[in-house]
Amino acid sequence: MRYALIPLAVATAVAVLPPASAGAAAYPVKSRILTDNPLYDAGPLATTSCPEKPVKRLSLSSAKSYLNGVRACLDRTWAAHLRKADIKFSKPKFVYAAKPPKKYCGEKWDKEWLEFYCADSRTVLLLIEKDLLEEPEDLFLFNLIAMDYGRHVQNLAGIERAYEKIPYRNKSEMLEQDRRYSVQSDCLAGAFIGSVWDSLDRDKEDWADLLSYIRDWAGKTTGTRKTITYWAERGFKSGDPGSCDTWSAPSSRVA
Repeated sequence: MRYALIPLAVATAVAVLPPASAGAAAYPVKSRILTDNPLYDAGPLATTSCPEKPVKRLSLSSAKSYLNGVRACLDRTWAAHLRKADIKFSKPKFVYAAKPPKKYCGEKWDKEWLEFYCADSRTVLLLIEKDLLEEPEDLFLFNLIAMDYGRHVQNLAGIERAYEKIPYRNKSEMLEQDRRYSVQSDCLAGAFIGSVWDSLDRDKEDWADLLSYIRDWAGKTTGTRKTITYWAERGFKSGDPGSCDTWSAPSSRVA
């Protein structure tokens, strides 16, 4: 795999963590925006078609065309779902870059980052470097943009802001909150992929390969390999954002 690791900052850099609080514990989470969000109650995502465009090896232009095709599918799917959930929808903006910026969204760019969702501007920056296009035929790019869109959905649903405000008593609780936020976007990406799966020219091996890639993102703020796999598969098999309520899950499920 071209990029085996995506560090925590890629998954959760959108959030500015709150100061330590002497208030309630991180678990069980008591914010209803997180545990009882309308996003979870609108049913499964509509089953739709999203055939992939070809991606030429080492071709930035074809990668952009491919991503824009997936992006259009994401727009349609999430617009319809959020209307059902009575959540105001707006499309995220996307910026594709061949080279990393020095700073983005007020943050110094980490050399290992591939992407960054800026919650304030609702803009995703995707870094499409040469190494990422060495083997572009797998589902990695598809999942990457679906995961970023999942973070945009979290933002629209008020989850990102509520996450920033949760009190925590210690570093362990803070890291657990990070993981809940991070694996929720993995689950939402899985739900979208599951909703369009029948239209993709893919088989079980393609999904298994993708899981092997994203398991390598494991870390203190992204979850263990088992945790990441559990939530991605949970979303994929159900196709339902309602299965992605990581905030009500026991701590063992977000380890």
